[in-house]
Amino acid sequence: MNPLESLLDRRSYSLSKLGHPAPSEEELRNLFDLVMTTPDHGNVKPWRFIVARGDNMQKLGDLTLELYKRQSDSGELKDKAYRSAREIAEVPMMIMVVTDLDPEHKVSLWDQRLCVGAAAQNIMNGLHLMGYGGLWYTFLANDNTKPMFGMKPDDQVVAAIAVGTPKPHFVKKIKRQSPERYCFEWQGLGVTPTPLFTK
Repeated sequence: MNPLESLLDRRSYSLSKLGHPAPSEEELRNLFDLVMTTPDHGNVKPWRFIVARGDNMQKLGDLTLELYKRQSDSGELKDKAYRSAREIAEVPMMIMVVTDLDPEHKVSLWDQRLCVGAAAQNIMNGLHLMGYGGLWYTFLANDNTKPMFGMKPDDQVVAAIAVGTPKPHFVKKIKRQSPERYCFEWQGLGVTPTPLFTK
């Protein structure tokens, strides 16, 4: 048996495909224990995780409408804005993955940012292994959210991950691309890498 089989079924679910329940307090602790295994050169821990759940999801939906207003030249909202806000309010949980970089550290800011992205992927994998679903949502990942989440000006939102239980009729395997076209074996300086896998 392929030991990676359980992860090969991982997929993302749109907001409307996620329902209750969300992870419990104990499950969240386990999830973030997993996140602490993220490769972190220099042990900087350049991240912060902000969890929204319960009644605060409605507040997050209201925040989404405000962000749409700020992006609209006329200040008018289209149906898409209201639909997005409603879907966010109905999702049971959102995990904001935020940078907390140390510019004085010998580890480069680039490496620190990559580390935070890897932490977000660990959250996605962990949710899947626990039977939950997630969506790495990007609309909330912009500068307008910083004061709303108590972030420092130099902080960045790397991910806003919607979390919930996938609705049963949406749980199915999806066809993946083969890795063949993306993987190569190095053959030495000045030599074109060759395909790693042969058909």
